[in-house]
Amino acid sequence: MQETIAENQLAQKQAIELKKEKIVRGITCPACAGELDLTEGVETFNCKYCGSLLTTEGDKGTLKYYVPRTISREEAINRTYRWLDKGLSKARGLEKKSKVEDVFLTYIPYWRIKADVVGWIFGQEARTRRVGNTTQTYYVDVEKKIQMPFDQTFAACDISELGVQQVNLSGNELIPVEFEQLQKDGMTFNIISSKKEISETARNQFVLKAKSANRVAYTNFEYLEMVREYISIVYYPLWVIRYNFQNRIYQVVVDGEDGSICYGKAPGNNLFRAIVGIFGISLGMYFATFFAAFALGDGDASFGAYILVLIIGIVLISWGYKKFRYGSEIEEGTGIVKQSKQKNDTLQKYTGIDTSNMDANSLLKGIGVASIAGGVLSSVLRNVKR
Repeated sequence: MQETIAENQLAQKQAIELKKEKIVRGITCPACAGELDLTEGVETFNCKYCGSLLTTEGDKGTLKYYVPRTISREEAINRTYRWLDKGLSKARGLEKKSKVEDVFLTYIPYWRIKADVVGWIFGQEARTRRVGNTTQTYYVDVEKKIQMPFDQTFAACDISELGVQQVNLSGNELIPVEFEQLQKDGMTFNIISSKKEISETARNQFVLKAKSANRVAYTNFEYLEMVREYISIVYYPLWVIRYNFQNRIYQVVVDGEDGSICYGKAPGNNLFRAIVGIFGISLGMYFATFFAAFALGDGDASFGAYILVLIIGIVLISWGYKKFRYGSEIEEGTGIVKQSKQKNDTLQKYTGIDTSNMDANSLLKGIGVASIAGGVLSSVLRNVKR
């Protein structure tokens, strides 16, 4: 037993030692002019040369860094063409018929917030059990301890034209900002949001995510707080590429550090959207009507199975309608933040399908059509059974 504990402790120690930390380079000691390398997040430290106690602080109290560019202009264009050639949902011949019109580099400022959310949630959790031919739901008292780390970026300027709402800083080298060097290399944007504003936004989002990850059916008491907050500003390199396809201008934003597509807009494939739309709606109607036979069974289990299949049918109808309705233009990228809704979590849990981006009108239309069709077919089948 002691050997097992010792092995686990050794493995944890090795994991900590091997964990990659972000290093800030280019810091100079004001006392001896020695060049220092710091671990990101350190606010006070001693100079390794003269021993002076130093503190890190940026302009107006916020540290500013930038991520050095590693992707060239030619490589960004090549990655754009490769992205245009991928996927059936994009217009046919998009790569060959597109022509790049404009390419420029930008350094976009992002707030980076690292913090932990800690607290407790007391409530009741729903569980199920089989009793004979029926499924019963019961509740048990639970206590959930919350301790979740967060590391997220938020745009510090207006990025509506670029569409890159967040960037991934994992493993990136951070260097103290030198605005003259950045402005020589590319275009820079001014910061328009305040530190207090972004801190409040981050707190609300982090607390909400922590609650969603530890949700209970009924909450009796909860207390969650954001602690160990560290805020900095990071200027991130992005290549903006505008191309022409059939006399229309579209835009792609390429990550200047790793070359991934942060945001890309392309014309859709009309044949593909028509096929997917018809297939989704047809399959959804099949699920919502044909499986109404489940409702003819005895017990709550049969009716519950039909309700679940009906929901799947509605989701498929909505998905097919959305693909057909909004498939004329494709938007993809790692910097796009999809707004999720809490009420979709239960449906996603049981069906594995995320409906957070589905159009509300299409969802209501699907519910109405499927409910009417399901009700009519259910009545017919019941009469046949009699």
